Amino acid sequence: MKPLRRLAAFYAGQLRLLWRWSGGRTALFVRAVMTAAVSVMALLVTAWLSPGIAIHDTGTAIIVAVLLATATTLARPVLIALLSGVSIFLSAVATVLLQGVAFWLFSRVPGGLEIDRFGDAVLGALTYSLGSAVLTACLSIGDDNAFFGTLARRLAVHHRGVGRTDRPGVVVIQIDGLSRSFLEQQIDAGRVPVLSRWIRSREMTLDSWETLLPSQTSASQAGILHGNNDGIPAFRWWDKRTARLFVSNHPADAKEIMRRVSRGDGLLANGGASIGNLLSGDATRSYLTAATIEDPARELRRSHVLDWFFISPYSYVRWIVLSIGEVFKEIVQARRERIIGLAPRGERGFPYPLARAATNVLLRHLTTALVIEEMYRGAPIIYVDFVDYDEIAHHAGPDRAEACDAIAGVDKIIGLIAKAAADTPRPYRFIVLSDHGQSPGASFQQRNGKTLEALVEELAGKASVRGATAHVEHWGHITPLASEASRVRGLVGALAGRPFRDRAAGGPQAKEAEDIVVAGSGNLALVSFPRLPGRVSLEAIRVLYPDLIDGLARHPGVGFLMVRSDNSGAVVIGGAGMKHLSDGRVEGVDPLQPFGPHAAAALERVDAMAECGDLLIVSQLDAETGAVASFESQIGTHGGLGGEQTRPFVLHPADWRINAPIIGATALHSQIREWLARL
Repeated sequence: MKPLRRLAAFYAGQLRLLWRWSGGRTALFVRAVMTAAVSVMALLVTAWLSPGIAIHDTGTAIIVAVLLATATTLARPVLIALLSGVSIFLSAVATVLLQGVAFWLFSRVPGGLEIDRFGDAVLGALTYSLGSAVLTACLSIGDDNAFFGTLARRLAVHHRGVGRTDRPGVVVIQIDGLSRSFLEQQIDAGRVPVLSRWIRSREMTLDSWETLLPSQTSASQAGILHGNNDGIPAFRWWDKRTARLFVSNHPADAKEIMRRVSRGDGLLANGGASIGNLLSGDATRSYLTAATIEDPARELRRSHVLDWFFISPYSYVRWIVLSIGEVFKEIVQARRERIIGLAPRGERGFPYPLARAATNVLLRHLTTALVIEEMYRGAPIIYVDFVDYDEIAHHAGPDRAEACDAIAGVDKIIGLIAKAAADTPRPYRFIVLSDHGQSPGASFQQRNGKTLEALVEELAGKASVRGATAHVEHWGHITPLASEASRVRGLVGALAGRPFRDRAAGGPQAKEAEDIVVAGSGNLALVSFPRLPGRVSLEAIRVLYPDLIDGLARHPGVGFLMVRSDNSGAVVIGGAGMKHLSDGRVEGVDPLQPFGPHAAAALERVDAMAECGDLLIVSQLDAETGAVASFESQIGTHGGLGGEQTRPFVLHPADWRINAPIIGATALHSQIREWLARL
């Protein structure tokens, strides 16, 4: 009797999940009818394609199809339970063999189904299984509840041995690049119903925090996850110690950044999971994380989700069709911009539409599936980064319709993750935050007719100048995704190696270092002199390049520049004045006044880094609109100072208080640590 009770409890759990994800009695009935219809169509296609199988009447087709669908529905969870721990492929093979036996047995009963040989039955079962999966996927392309409900039922079986606990876990969801003010606009417009419900029910509280320099993901994640973001002066910079360009989302560079900032006790140590991030937070398990994709000790491949996602025809059909739709949507929206003359306009030609499809469809859904899997594992803390909005905002603008749609899509995903949490081995509490905001504005090149590196070259005379200002964030998102999809180390090396670095650096690297390297990170740029050791002083630069400092400071596209003086330490120079950071003394007009009360502290912090460039440049700022001028090819930007890029948000349980303003990512790390200690 005990085995029967366990079996009954097993199927009761599956039925409960089916009920929850289907949406009630009516939806469940519709789903059953659709499943039967799909089975009939798949069986008819199988008979048409298989010469060894014949169906003589429609009634037989319906009866056999319904019996096959019922047998498969009942048997599949048991086969997953028995075999998926060994191989998901093996469980799929067992399902096909079971269907083959069912085909053969049905053909032995007098009626309208004839099968010549058992081999024909097995081949027919394979055709039927593939056809059923493809038809199901086609009929539920836009039904996220059906897709993730199927996944939840599989995970409930696969991780059925995980012990239950009342001790809550925490899921930290990062919406990359979303400022608090723009989130509030979306809440007021009713575009984010899940987050709105949490806030208006007073279940959660929306608060602000402020980034310091640089306002970009690697620095913010290093601070949030590791409690240390020293030595990260920008998204990319020339590193004089190693004589090479660092690019934060390049896997090798992300790994080195993590080596420098990690103390081994990051936020995700001791059982946590990192999903879709640049840095891992010392997570026990890590997926789609740039710093760990080549580290087999951290980037674990034994994921049921990864196998299911890249083997199942149901998954393949769904994300291929949705990806094609996203590419066409991008082409249409970009064309509409051109037709109506919308300005400013970002670069939206290929390969960007493919990158958008990868982030908005494939990466979004795979990331969500991995979060749900980690909740079924009972992970104590999970940190996940959704990059959809940030990627689109760079190209279309932070407040354009495309960007709003991306936020709505992530809100829907958050609702699905919360729904999955109702059946996981432990209860979960949620923190939703952003790592920075984005500031709008035409790029430096669009405004001034030339790039920053061209301006530097013009002012520096005969010096050789290398510009590293190409937009490469989407390549960083795609590389870990391709890694997981391919499982082929050589492909990872091809994607993450020289082509990536050459694009990030503005072209193939010269055998000898250039005289000047200009590395752009949004509206922040670091200018370095690779052939000169140490930090090159204001006085030395004026001797070598007499027109460079004053020419940059007076340029209308430059807000200010920072350089270290032999006589007075770090100084900030603008078109109409200078500020000495050591004592706060101002000569003329304070160039930092439009950039907020924490600008001086942010610059002092970067100046103290050995990795800081010889010159630090921040672009112009329109104080009324918050618009800046990116040194990269972007119309939504972050990395420097000015506007919404330094004003992200943190949404947290209402009973978790913030006692003091959060200034800097390391302060947010400390606050989250304090919240976790209460659990």
